[in-house]
Amino acid sequence: MPCNGGYRNDIQASKVRAAAEKAYLQTPEHKHWMWLVHQVHDTADGFASLSHPNKLFFATNLVSREVYNGGFDQYFVNSSADYFNFAVEGLTSMGAVESLKLLLTAKQLFYGHTDVPTTQTSRWDFSNALDTATKANRDAASDLLDKSFWTDPDKLDERMLQFAQRYDLYKDF
Repeated sequence: MPCNGGYRNDIQASKVRAAAEKAYLQTPEHKHWMWLVHQVHDTADGFASLSHPNKLFFATNLVSREVYNGGFDQYFVNSSADYFNFAVEGLTSMGAVESLKLLLTAKQLFYGHTDVPTTQTSRWDFSNALDTATKANRDAASDLLDKSFWTDPDKLDERMLQFAQRYDLYKDF
């Protein structure tokens, strides 16, 4: 007798997702990303030890991951924005014109004509100094930018893959 609640389909879909996740963990892309995270956070020289293409790839990947996870607000609040200038350069070199425009518009929304503060603490201080109405307006506008980014106008994952291939970033993974 077929399952009336559709649980078999849910179980099968879960198995397919788990198998895909397991396969992804073995890819050069994932291994490279984990190596980058380790280099940046667990070595003495950190981010400075990366090659320039790896710096651009890392910073661009942070923008993508943060904005998809919690929006531009999350990106600028977290330490990921420490690498803002590298993200701008990375998006530029990848030809991700629309994503770059969205990032720069978000930067303008959060910091106006000033540079992005270089530390997470200084970004928190900057944000905390804003009045409630300004924060509310910024958050509403930021939500619209998030939604635009989520449409993936540049096919950013494809561009990052092409960038990684161009600079042979996956060769040792």
